[in-house]
Amino acid sequence: MSEASDLSKCTPGARLGAFLMDILLSVVTLGIGWIIWSFIAWGKGTTPGHQVLKQKIVDENTGETFSWGRMALRELIFKGLVIGVGSFFTFGILWVVDSLIVVREDRKTIHDMVSRSIVVNI
Repeated sequence: MSEASDLSKCTPGARLGAFLMDILLSVVTLGIGWIIWSFIAWGKGTTPGHQVLKQKIVDENTGETFSWGRMALRELIFKGLVIGVGSFFTFGILWVVDSLIVVREDRKTIHDMVSRSIVVNI
């Protein structure tokens, strides 16, 4: 059994909370503070919203906290570029599907599956 299976996966509600917290923090800091905070938080395997709500992103197989590079890949490429651009061309449908499939038993979104990540409680 992998080390990651022993970690407490975040509920869909907790994931939604982190998403909403990221939006709130982005608005409050006019985006600039959130971007700077994100670059710092990625080194700890988290985002500002996840960090406030005591969540982190770990490897699905080993349970190791994501490095800054893996976080950048997950957030910028998979979520930002692939899901973001794909959502533009599908009129938001890809973003909705990515968000809603978090209710599956494994609690993983498309960007989690692609980046091989799990969001867990700290």
